[in-house]
Amino acid sequence: MDSLSHPTNKGKVYLVGAGPGDPELLTVKALKTLRKADVVFYDDLVSPRILGVCRKKIQLVYVGKRLGIHSCLQDEINSKLIQAANEFKTVVRLKGGDPSIFGRVGEEFAALLREGIQCEIVAGITTASGVASSLGFPLTHRDYAREILFLSGHKKDGANSEGFRNLNCVGKTVVVYMGLNSIDLIVSELLDAGNTKETPIAVIQNATLDTERVFTGNLDSIQTIIAENEVKSPAILVIGEIVRFYTEMENLKNDCSSILAPL
Repeated sequence: MDSLSHPTNKGKVYLVGAGPGDPELLTVKALKTLRKADVVFYDDLVSPRILGVCRKKIQLVYVGKRLGIHSCLQDEINSKLIQAANEFKTVVRLKGGDPSIFGRVGEEFAALLREGIQCEIVAGITTASGVASSLGFPLTHRDYAREILFLSGHKKDGANSEGFRNLNCVGKTVVVYMGLNSIDLIVSELLDAGNTKETPIAVIQNATLDTERVFTGNLDSIQTIIAENEVKSPAILVIGEIVRFYTEMENLKNDCSSILAPL
């Protein structure tokens, strides 16, 4: 009989979403899971403040990965999780944002199940939602965007040029994860697809953290803006008319501040 049908003495692995960075955006379930964990394997995008909610004597293991800097390959991470489940009762694999969105959670989930290890996905707030709430704008709006499209700037074997080829951004909010290093390709593909140079785009660095930085422009200017301001990863791109709504609201806030300022 298949080993997956039998209870085992192995521990359980929780694949937990850490949210976009602000510890207050952790879900209650994620917080409870972290506080009972025996060991936590955490990503490069998990902030120290998130790790600070764990128990003091917990074992923390860094297994970060970034484009071009693979300190820990996926197969190694899978092996570490399997080994930990044989040694500990509660194992947490902590991922930035939501683990099911560009988080490779499927690969880890499958690897654990093949070994007869119990695992559970704990959803987190994805960075796109965190950015929207942090900056005070919606991802959809009846007058600006009726669709949301999540894209990755790269795929397993290189840049994700196919994702942007023939993409019409009109009426859409296009959110690009891991797109900073592919910005030249993204702009080129979107322009070739017929989007105008005036198509609004925002780049948000360190979303929801104290070090958050926001820059807005359009397809004609964003590469220069990124270079001049030395924007670094982690950063997320938001493309579409919803960015124009954000700039309009920022102007409105500034106008209100001027009116309410003491004489």
